[in-house]
Amino acid sequence: MKIGLIDVDGHRFPNLCLMKLSAYHKARGDTVEWYDDKKHYDLVYMSRVFTDTYSKDYAGSVKAYHVIKGGTGYGLDNKELCKNKFTLSSIDNYLLGLIT
Repeated sequence: MKIGLIDVDGHRFPNLCLMKLSAYHKARGDTVEWYDDKKHYDLVYMSRVFTDTYSKDYAGSVKAYHVIKGGTGYGLDNKELCKNKFTLSSIDNYLLGLIT
């Protein structure tokens, strides 16, 4: 699969969520890169921590078969974003992340 990553907030430091997703997909043999609007992707992840008061949502069109938006910047009431989209373990309903 060809995976694109968009850090909507545009930080100058690595986005932990996107880096974990990148490591997961690279371990599966997928191609992972920062999103390039001149290319088409199988899956694009968009991560957003802050709301419109800090940074605006991505304004461009996303060229992908599937787009997954996640992070508190997209609202906490969107609970399906917290559910596991892939089978990563025997727990099928939740995706857990640990920071050490």
